[in-house]
Amino acid sequence: MKYFKIVVLSIGLLTVSCSTQTPNTENTKNFREIKQEKRLSNIKYGSYERNVMDVYLPAGRTPKTAFLINIHGGAWTQGDKKDDGKLSEYLLSQGIAVANINYRYANSTDTHLSELLDDIDNVAKYLSSQSKKWNTRNVGFSISGGSSGAHVSLMYTYTKNSQIKAIIEMCGPVDFTDVQTLQYVKAAHLFGVLDKMSGNKVVWNSGDAIPEAYTETSPVKFVNQIPTMIIHGDKDEVVPIQQAYILENALKAKGANYKLVVVPGAGHLITKLPEDEQTVFTNMAEWLKKYGTN
Repeated sequence: MKYFKIVVLSIGLLTVSCSTQTPNTENTKNFREIKQEKRLSNIKYGSYERNVMDVYLPAGRTPKTAFLINIHGGAWTQGDKKDDGKLSEYLLSQGIAVANINYRYANSTDTHLSELLDDIDNVAKYLSSQSKKWNTRNVGFSISGGSSGAHVSLMYTYTKNSQIKAIIEMCGPVDFTDVQTLQYVKAAHLFGVLDKMSGNKVVWNSGDAIPEAYTETSPVKFVNQIPTMIIHGDKDEVVPIQQAYILENALKAKGANYKLVVVPGAGHLITKLPEDEQTVFTNMAEWLKKYGTN
């Protein structure tokens, strides 16, 4: 009987001990943060001045939530993440995480496409390193961009990171080996920025061979089967819609899942009109929910 009492007392003490443990405050804090939307501004992801990004984390996020890396336009030599703030807020409202980034500008000396792709790669690595803290995915990010940002998005996915789950390119140039396109580039006095991006040092004239640097920086030459959405205005005055059709044909030949969204009457600033903005934003959200999750 005495032994029985001791056993009962021991069990009782153990029960009290377990029920009065101090909760892990760090875990509680993380749980609360996961349940709430979160906006993080000017996060440093690399060593260069422009290696900063804004991160938008939706409430209730999980490691299966779509996480988009968004790359602004600006002819590889200008532009800013603030230009896509409204897009980021919309996607956040749709339960999609976004890293809206700045990256190094291309120049004539030491920063060309390769360096821009390194910046994007450092973004992906940083996001992966924060996955446990943020309760977000550590692999399988999606990527998007407008104009030159679309070009960089495609080149990053097709040549550097095959684990990207989904691509959305808006009004992007995809083929610098197309003679008609190069003639347009020449007429628009855009060879300067094209050569900064590609690192090309050869002057091209009609009838000349296509510079190797233009071939090596043309996304259409590297197409793979990652699901790709193309959005383009049929009145684009900077990147002719023919570029969208060139990419569409390449994706079709590769057997990739793709969707071409042509915005009637829209120019290069494809979201200028409210109704066009809504078309672009809703199509992007649908594509990311379909291919950017799990």
